[in-house]
Amino acid sequence: MIYANYLESLTNILGKTTPPLPEKHIADAVDYIHSISDKLQQAKERFGSPLYVIDEQGLLTHAELFMSAFKECFGKFQPFFAMKSNNHPYIIKKLSENGYGIDVSSGAELLTALNAGADKLVFSGPAKTSKELSLAVENSDKVTVLIDSLNELEKLSAEADRQNRKIRAGVRITTQNNPLWRKFGIAPDALPSFMNKAAEKRNIDLCGLQFHSSWNLTPDNHIRLIETIGHAISTLSAEQRERIKFLDMGGGYWVEDGEWMLADTAQEIKVAKHLTDIDTDPLDHRYLPATDIRTYAKALSDAFNRHIRPLTDCDVYAEPGRFVAHHSMHLLLSVEDIKEPDIAVTDGATNMLGWERYEMDYFPVVNITAPSKTERPMMVLGSLCTPHDVWGAAYHGQSMSIGDILIIPYQGAYTYSLRQNFIKDIPESIVFRGSELFRA
Repeated sequence: MIYANYLESLTNILGKTTPPLPEKHIADAVDYIHSISDKLQQAKERFGSPLYVIDEQGLLTHAELFMSAFKECFGKFQPFFAMKSNNHPYIIKKLSENGYGIDVSSGAELLTALNAGADKLVFSGPAKTSKELSLAVENSDKVTVLIDSLNELEKLSAEADRQNRKIRAGVRITTQNNPLWRKFGIAPDALPSFMNKAAEKRNIDLCGLQFHSSWNLTPDNHIRLIETIGHAISTLSAEQRERIKFLDMGGGYWVEDGEWMLADTAQEIKVAKHLTDIDTDPLDHRYLPATDIRTYAKALSDAFNRHIRPLTDCDVYAEPGRFVAHHSMHLLLSVEDIKEPDIAVTDGATNMLGWERYEMDYFPVVNITAPSKTERPMMVLGSLCTPHDVWGAAYHGQSMSIGDILIIPYQGAYTYSLRQNFIKDIPESIVFRGSELFRA
C-alpha cells in the first residue's frame, strides 16, 4: 500500500511541467542593466568592487505601485515595509519618507528603524524579550506591538506599568495547524478570551488583529485566511468588535514576474535527475507565475468586504517586503580569475547574501564590460573557500575576461539582510539615484 502511494506520488510529480521562464522577463532585466551600465561602471571606478548598489528609483516605483493598488481597493490603508526583507537604513529612511510604516521583528530591527527616522512601526514576531518590549514601550508614540501570546501580553503589561505608559497593540492570529506555524500567535477560537484578558490591562490598548502567510504567488491563500479571520471576529461580542480599529493582513506578496528558478529546482526535473542522472541545460530556466498586484489587491478587497467589513469597519494594514524591496538593489562584482574556459571566479562572494541562493534561484549574470543580450554557458563562482559559492551557470555577454564588471540585478529582497561576515568582509553600499552616485 505504501509502495503504491509512493508510486502514485512519483507519477504525479513527473507529470507536472513547471513552465519555462519567459524570455521577455530575462530580456527586460538585462536591458535595464544595459541602460544604466555607464553609471554602474562609474560606481566601480569610484567605489571599487564588490558593491551593493541601491537603486532608489526601483525601490520607490514598486513602493508606490503597491501602495496605490491597495489604497484604490481599501481606502483606509497603511503599508508597513517588512524590514526583514532588507534592513538597509537608507531603504528604511526612504520608505519612511514616502508614506510607509516599518514592520520590525526584533529589538535590533526596531532600533535600526528608529535611528533611520521611522515614526510608524508595528513590532511583530514570537517570544519578544522584556528588553525588546521595554524599547517598544519607550517609543509608544511610534510603535504598535503585535502581541504573540498570553505570556507576552503579561510581559508587555508589566513593562507598560513599569514605565507608566500606555501602548497600542494588536494580537496575531495563527491560521495554520502545524508546529512550524503554531509557534506564531493565538488560535482563532482563543480570541474572545484573549480580548477579555487584554481589557483588564489598563496600560494596553488592544485595538487590532494580525495574520500572516508567506510565499503568496496568488491571492488564494490570503483569501482563505481572511475568511478564517472573519469567522473569528464573528465570535466576538459587539463591544469587542467595536474595539477593533485595524486588521493587519501581513506580507508574503510576490513580485509580479513570478519566482525564477534553475531548471533542476523544478520538482519534476529534480526527481527525473535522481532517476536518470542526466544533466540539465544551463540555459534552461523555469518559473512559477504570480498574480499582478492590482488584481491581487482587488481579490483581497472583495474577500474583506464579504467576510470582515460587515463585522467591523476597521483600517487595513499590510506588510509587503519582497514586492517592495526586490528591485531596490543590484550586486556589482568583478572577475578576479578565469580558471578554465568554463569557470570564472569573482571578487565578490555569496557571503553578500548569506545563503546558497543561486543553487536554486535563477537571475541573469550580466557582463557590462562586454555587453550582449546573448546568454552563454559558464560557471560564475565567488571567491569563498567553499564550493557552494555560486552566482550562476551562465552569463549575458560577448565574452568573459579578468577585470570584467558583472551585475546580478534585482537582489533587494532577502540578500542584504542575510549577509554575513563569513571568510570575507561585507562590501559597502552605494546609492544610484538618477545621475547621482553616493555612499549610502
